[in-house]
Amino acid sequence: MIDNFDWLQPNDYGKPVIPEKEPPLVVLALDTLNKAEDKVLRDWIEKVFPNILDYFSLKPAKGMSLEAAEKLAVNVKPDKKDKILTKLVEHKDQSLAIHLLNAAVGGWTLVKLANLDELEQRLYLAAVTLHDLNKIVLTQLGNVRMDGKEWDKYHHYFDVWAETLGLWKFISSEYWQDIAFLAQNAEDARGANLTLANFQEIKLAPEHLMDLAEFVRFADLLASMAHRPDSLYQENIRAIVRRRLKDKYVIRHHRTIENRGLLTQTIHNAVLEKSREVGWIAFLFFPDGITYFVLKDSEKPDLSNLAEIVRSHILKTAAKGLNSLISRQPKGIISCKPDMKEVADVELAAETLIRQVFNILGEKRASVTGERREKIKLLPELVNLDWNYPANLQVDRLAEGVRGLVDILKEYYGVSEEKAIQALLNALDMNEYVEALQRIPALGGVPHGWYFLAGHYIGKNGSLNDAELENVMIKAIRQVITEWGKPEQLTPFAFLDAYIAQVLDISDSDKQHDFEKELNRYHRNKANRKREPICAVCNSAFDVREEFSSYTNKRVTSLSKESLRGICTVCQVEKLLRSYSLRRSLEADDDLVYLHLYPDYYFTPETALIMNRAYKSFAQNVFSDLDKELAKHSYNPKYIPRADVFRVGADSKENEKRRLEKVEYLEGQMHGYYLLGIPALFKKPTDTEVWHIPALLTLIAPLTFGVKVVASRSTLPPYDSGADFKETAVLDGIHTYWQHSIRKSSFRLDELTNAIPAAFAVYALTSQAYRSKNFPVWNALNNVSQSLDTSPLYVFHYADRILENIKKEERKKKANQLSDPAIIVAKKLLNYYQLLIDYYQEDNPMNMIQYLVDKYARFYRASGKNSSAYTRLRPLNIAAKVILESQPNTSEDDLQLMIEGYLFSLVDGVLNNNNEGYIPSEAVKDKNLRQAVIEEFAKYFVKEVFKNYCRSERSLLRQNINLIRHAAEAWYIKQYIKKPEEKAQKSENKESN
Repeated sequence: MIDNFDWLQPNDYGKPVIPEKEPPLVVLALDTLNKAEDKVLRDWIEKVFPNILDYFSLKPAKGMSLEAAEKLAVNVKPDKKDKILTKLVEHKDQSLAIHLLNAAVGGWTLVKLANLDELEQRLYLAAVTLHDLNKIVLTQLGNVRMDGKEWDKYHHYFDVWAETLGLWKFISSEYWQDIAFLAQNAEDARGANLTLANFQEIKLAPEHLMDLAEFVRFADLLASMAHRPDSLYQENIRAIVRRRLKDKYVIRHHRTIENRGLLTQTIHNAVLEKSREVGWIAFLFFPDGITYFVLKDSEKPDLSNLAEIVRSHILKTAAKGLNSLISRQPKGIISCKPDMKEVADVELAAETLIRQVFNILGEKRASVTGERREKIKLLPELVNLDWNYPANLQVDRLAEGVRGLVDILKEYYGVSEEKAIQALLNALDMNEYVEALQRIPALGGVPHGWYFLAGHYIGKNGSLNDAELENVMIKAIRQVITEWGKPEQLTPFAFLDAYIAQVLDISDSDKQHDFEKELNRYHRNKANRKREPICAVCNSAFDVREEFSSYTNKRVTSLSKESLRGICTVCQVEKLLRSYSLRRSLEADDDLVYLHLYPDYYFTPETALIMNRAYKSFAQNVFSDLDKELAKHSYNPKYIPRADVFRVGADSKENEKRRLEKVEYLEGQMHGYYLLGIPALFKKPTDTEVWHIPALLTLIAPLTFGVKVVASRSTLPPYDSGADFKETAVLDGIHTYWQHSIRKSSFRLDELTNAIPAAFAVYALTSQAYRSKNFPVWNALNNVSQSLDTSPLYVFHYADRILENIKKEERKKKANQLSDPAIIVAKKLLNYYQLLIDYYQEDNPMNMIQYLVDKYARFYRASGKNSSAYTRLRPLNIAAKVILESQPNTSEDDLQLMIEGYLFSLVDGVLNNNNEGYIPSEAVKDKNLRQAVIEEFAKYFVKEVFKNYCRSERSLLRQNINLIRHAAEAWYIKQYIKKPEEKAQKSENKESN
């Protein structure tokens, strides 16, 4: 029964967030949504959405971990429990905050097309906000209806949450029953409440509310089930569109069956532009396609030249980076990479190579002509040649440039090397040197003959400046091209026509996605694997070509029978696009981890603009940025949506100073996937240094941007869509330090509640304990993580290191610490420890240690705040020493008596001023109490510490005693080190004696 359910109020979600800052997403939204038609949506985002982020960013609306599911289904009937648990766990993650955003913006295009007035728009958004009140207020599965005995309860919680979420600032509370009616009728399957007798204070006519309820129902259907652009053809969705838009519009879509990244993005953008030309209205954006509202009689976009549009975009992009296709080997050989022939004609390739000669052989580079002349002219067969010519940088440039032009002619025209050389020497009027060029060998692969030729050219023509020398080479190659005519060039990326036809599906009917096409392709690739070359990057069989190893520059693949792996034409284009847009290749980088971001909400025309701004504003963070924002809140994740950890609000000029690697998407044309490379800010970084920031950002990004994240060295999207995996955050191939300390690499949304604080605790501990020149030594994450994997008590092991670092910093700044650093460190370590224990959810030995300290603090404490660790922990040390030095067959009772004897002696010595320390007043005045608390401590130490924790093994006590001491000292310092009554108490001790 519903009466058995607990009801949640705002305070149950934790301490309300202090609105120190607007959430970055809200700031960007308010800056972006400037159209008059979005005025009401803008008002909702400003007044309501920040509160939704505060309360519901970590509350699952769909999938969840098994632990969370078991709590939710605690009262479910046993015969249904397994089925319900499986359903909850198998659902894809989505936070309630993002679910509500999906509902609000998902239906916004329909609201605008239907021309709802301002009040109707406000009622729509208000109803969407509270349409899932059940999920907000119930801790267990259940349903609340606004009728019968639950009416008053529903009214109460409806009003409480409307006030908390700022709804009454957005719309007058006099419409509360109209909003309640709309919210209660947001679902077809269950929960509908059309009984008007339950809503006697509605302001709008019942028929009017019935119409408006369909907009809320449409929004809920979108938020609940739409994962792909072809998933919106359910009859209930289509029926609402027909009724609300007067049968004028239908839903259409385009979709690709795979997501390659930038190439897929280019195809989407081309189809989007063509669709707009015929009046299709972009509605929802997904990683694999776009859904549109289309006038019923609208024509289909003309995609006959789609491949040419995509080809043109690739060539335009490639033109920005042709220089990168020119490289020089140490031996003096400048040449084009194979991709050049695909993206540039012969004249452009030659001009690019000539320009790069001057960049590669810059003014500061020493000439090698003279040195190489001395090595080659001593050969007996060459002594009769004329070796008297200039040796300078211009000779180097001409030699290596003309040799490179020979390669271009060979590649583009398919001619022999002799013919290419003859043509160029003829253009340079250097035919007389053909024989000498052929006689001079390329010792060790060095083109000695070309330095000889270039030297004589400069000798004949005098000193040439850079412009003159460049003109010599350009004039020569153009003369050859004119004489030979431009070579017949194959269509660049000719595979695109067939590829796009294979992967693109554009709907002009209500057909679903053609899974048969995708399945056939899979089987074809699988069947071909033994006979055809397979792409080493994507494992497909698209026209695979030879490829060179990115590590050794040696040919490691071929198309022979012995080796059937290479790189396919599709990956080749993706690689080319990334080279110029991302400035990275498809190969994994030693200093880079990629964040693959899959928004957990739909991109709409509105949110696409907002998130485009967010990603463009992102700048590289360091740990201190993140720590500064979150440490003051003890790393509570609920503060992350308001923390500008992605520097969205930072000065753009300051952001530009930070290293940044990211894909540049065209504004307003994002499709639910984003690739972001996070470079390590170190020279020759270790794996730990490479991973330490991306790992943290992977946990934070879901709450900052509302995305799912996969962090990986892989450059290709691990998943086509965020709907393809359940988790919210996945760390693919992370360094082992993370496995030791955090112990898992994939996280459901609800698991981030404890995982984020635990990760920050590990990082903060490391950054404070290990420092060099006032910067954290992140390689120490390995040592710290391995220690914590042994025991969380190792947190306290680093107290002395942290204190020493604090003192060093004070000495540098010549500052006087206002607060006792020992107390500050103790509080921090206790906090870090608790965050880790909350995350590990394992036995907490700190409870035992706290009891232990609290028990001996009743009869003994150290004197003064500057007392040593020895004196602060003396009772504990005495008890441990007694046991460690006792005979193995000593009984527990005897151990207890022995410890008591030593402690009585200690206390008597303090009372007689023979030992340092002081005795609390109660124990001073009451000898029986003093005896009782000493006996209680001794008994507790023997039973809990020695017998239970150390299993009565002296070796285990010896192994663990230092950890116990460090933890006990932190607790003692926090609780007892600074007592103002200490001096007075010591005087009282003297008087009593």
